[in-house]
Amino acid sequence: MPFSKLPSNVIEYIALYLDPKDIVAFGLCSRSQYESILVNENFWKRLVDGKRVNGKHNVDSLGSKSIQDFGDLFRLYDIFVKSTGLELSNDLSKKFEKEPGNWREYYIAKTESINEADNDILLDQGNKEYKDARKSLTTLQDDMNYSVLVHVASKMLWILDILPGHAGCYYILGFILFIMNQLEDALDILDMGRLVDSSFEPFDGKRWIEWVGLSLDANRHVELEKEILSIMQDDKQDINDLPLLVNENLSPELLRVLFEIFDRFDEDRDECLNPQELDLFVFSTNGQHPPTSFIENMGQRFGANDQGWLTKKGFLAFYLEQTLDDPSETKKDIRAHGYDCTKLQKLTATA
Repeated sequence: MPFSKLPSNVIEYIALYLDPKDIVAFGLCSRSQYESILVNENFWKRLVDGKRVNGKHNVDSLGSKSIQDFGDLFRLYDIFVKSTGLELSNDLSKKFEKEPGNWREYYIAKTESINEADNDILLDQGNKEYKDARKSLTTLQDDMNYSVLVHVASKMLWILDILPGHAGCYYILGFILFIMNQLEDALDILDMGRLVDSSFEPFDGKRWIEWVGLSLDANRHVELEKEILSIMQDDKQDINDLPLLVNENLSPELLRVLFEIFDRFDEDRDECLNPQELDLFVFSTNGQHPPTSFIENMGQRFGANDQGWLTKKGFLAFYLEQTLDDPSETKKDIRAHGYDCTKLQKLTATA
């Protein structure tokens, strides 16, 4: 099938993995490619999946080229400033307060700027600033110093402007929101950091490897997300919150959610997740494609069909074991798939 006959969403998906010059050449190959890419502002701008789910990113689907490569710095700035009330520098507000009028021009200019920079020097400088920021924040929970917060936050945003893949900056900004008790927004920013670099230690999804007995660093980082979710659970618990477990079994409400998630990825409706389906599920949950050994071990440990594919029963067995051991992990997983982790309901999608 020629490219010109492909659906526009497939054309956009292919273009996401191309460099700017190749995108232009690809977009000029046919009228459909030209309309799907070169004159399509949504391709350059649109948030991941084309929408926000209750204000949060959904990592399941197609994203914009600018945000995929550079992160959504405009939304990051907006969340941080509105949530904290901190007044950052005028230079930052001029740069990030208003979105570009032309996202294609923004993307091309941004790419050229980054390509012309000395990345090694910038990376060394960025890592130094990140380490200094971590040191500065260690005492802030006991003695809140807003001038330090402004200084650190400004540094992190400037680093992201020139090193958009530095996930540590998102982590620092999320931590600032955490110590200011802006927990939902802190989770939002951590989600954004995971989209930029899922291999960054607090975002790397090592729990998935741990479950199937693969090698794991015993001194792995304790995720900030886990602490935030635990605090939110303690603070927001009320009589209307639905339990994850009933008598050490998955609650009916959680079972319903897990059935819906499983069915979403069981594309061939055979009651199993084949290697491709399981890979997509894990990637959609924590932003990483698992190794082949993980795919095999999941089925072996929790239940597989004759072909070694994880069954629906095995999928539920995994979540029962995980929820018994650490409910916050299950909450994070279902949240990643667009569910309210206390009401166990699908979050409303808004444009």
